[in-house]
Amino acid sequence: MRSKHAPEAVVHTSLGLNTLCQKLQGSTDLKILELGPARGGNIEFWSQFCSSVFVADLGASLPLPRLAEDQERTETEWKNLLGLPEGCRFDVILFWDLLNYIELTSIPSLVGYLSRFCRPGTILFSLIFDHSQMPEEITVYRIVDPSHLSYEISGPAMRACPRHQPRALTGALRGFRTSESFRLRNSVVEYLFAYEEEKSTARLS
Repeated sequence: MRSKHAPEAVVHTSLGLNTLCQKLQGSTDLKILELGPARGGNIEFWSQFCSSVFVADLGASLPLPRLAEDQERTETEWKNLLGLPEGCRFDVILFWDLLNYIELTSIPSLVGYLSRFCRPGTILFSLIFDHSQMPEEITVYRIVDPSHLSYEISGPAMRACPRHQPRALTGALRGFRTSESFRLRNSVVEYLFAYEEEKSTARLS
């Protein structure tokens, strides 16, 4: 019997995950950046495609509720939060629903920092909510199979959803272009963004 304190879980079809897996098919030595919490099943799933998964649980570091619109973070602040290994280049970045909890004004500096660890073609996977409300807490995702994700929601509390629009979102994700997008029946839009622009790798102050 499930504990009353256990998160609610519901399984949804994921066209974005399925497409990502198809793109990675045949690869075995990729490097993946997981910005969600470490989940053993997820790490095991990605091991079929990659030589390593680096976990940087951004959700555990973000102040909630969402950053105020006038509170912009610098690349150096994101560096201090994430501490990614210098010189590493990732092939996939798993953002999950984190962009829903970050103001658009703070996304460019985050992407500016992450771009230092991208190579041309790096794929960024993100789920954007298109509801008027979204969960108060960041959702934990468990990979069921290449076409299904389990959404684990910590409780019933909700907050207003920013509903980032495609044009504004791609404008904030400098250096990335929209490769694929899928609107799901649960009003979540799954995006695969591809990195195209090599940015300066000058040392952060």
